Amino acid sequence: MRKIAVVTGTRAEYGYLKPLMEKIKSEEELKLMPLITGMHLLKEFGNSFKLVEKDFPNAKTIEMDLRGDGLKDMANYLSLGIKNFANFFNSNRPDIVVVLGDRTEALAASLASVYLNIPLAHINGGDISGGTLDESIRHSITKMAHLHFVHTKSNAKRVEKMGEEKDRIYVTGATTLDTILNNDLKTKAEIFKKCHLCPNELTFLVIQHPITTLKDNGFSQMNELFLALDKLKKQTILIYPNCDAGHKEMINLIKENQHKKYVHAFKNLSHEDYLSLLNSVDLMIGNSSSGIIESASFKLPVINIGDRQKGRRRSENIIDVKPEKNKILNAIDFALNDKDFLRKIKKCENKFGDGDSSQKIINILKNIEINDKLIQKQITY
Repeated sequence: MRKIAVVTGTRAEYGYLKPLMEKIKSEEELKLMPLITGMHLLKEFGNSFKLVEKDFPNAKTIEMDLRGDGLKDMANYLSLGIKNFANFFNSNRPDIVVVLGDRTEALAASLASVYLNIPLAHINGGDISGGTLDESIRHSITKMAHLHFVHTKSNAKRVEKMGEEKDRIYVTGATTLDTILNNDLKTKAEIFKKCHLCPNELTFLVIQHPITTLKDNGFSQMNELFLALDKLKKQTILIYPNCDAGHKEMINLIKENQHKKYVHAFKNLSHEDYLSLLNSVDLMIGNSSSGIIESASFKLPVINIGDRQKGRRRSENIIDVKPEKNKILNAIDFALNDKDFLRKIKKCENKFGDGDSSQKIINILKNIEINDKLIQKQITY
């Protein structure tokens, strides 16, 4: 039986990985090794490891202790992760390690696995984001990975241009769409009741993450967003940022505002509840990749603030705006009231998959031959 280790470090990333993990668990020829690390284990982000353990009680935890809010702290966070993943993989050797995206936690697991000659499978390589540290991490993992499960054909071409062999690259789509297209989500009445929201009010969903390459890590952008929200005072769901450098100032800003009647703040939500909210709110605002990848499935207008998602392929429901109060207010008005835009949204299609991404990946994990040829990579030019 082939052992597949799947590494999850954040609540959002877990939503992408859960459909795949469930498929692996159900396969007779595969054994799932669920590994929880990173932000899941940080108390200030709501102990989201509980969401994973509820679904996969046999999951193991790999400690990555984040002791501060600076870039140096992120580097130390990475180094501890490499050490602890190396020790775990050395004692509990999987046949393949699966990581997703561009997070520090994925980089730590990737470095540990390749140094131990364990095949590494990377989901969502070849993607583009706006010049942040994420961009460098994603492409670094691509150059280490032995298998590439990419979202789109254009991503596959970028991976190939990075010198990766064609027979290592598979266009599988985004696994999060498996949940959207194949599961029954909560109704608006159900999810609004659970989150203590008024179903008759105009509702915004807001997620703003740090930007590690900016001097203030994106705090000023979030402050401009709050100035805009405070002008409108519409029912707003605020979800905590990720744990990148700069998150503490952002969380403090949320805490300063969460007493306001229109604000409803959440440290984390299950992926199914989050998708149910996407399917129920009137507008999404922020800089999360979820606005790019998942929102189109719900015909939801999205205001994408700043350059964090710059260059990513997107559907017609996205409005890009500079991080300035008045520009954000104008974009909100446009997103809610422009008739041509609203008609266009009703016809938009999600460009990131068709609901069977996990099965495509499973077929490869089961059948790929694990040998020296898989491990011994060489640039193609």
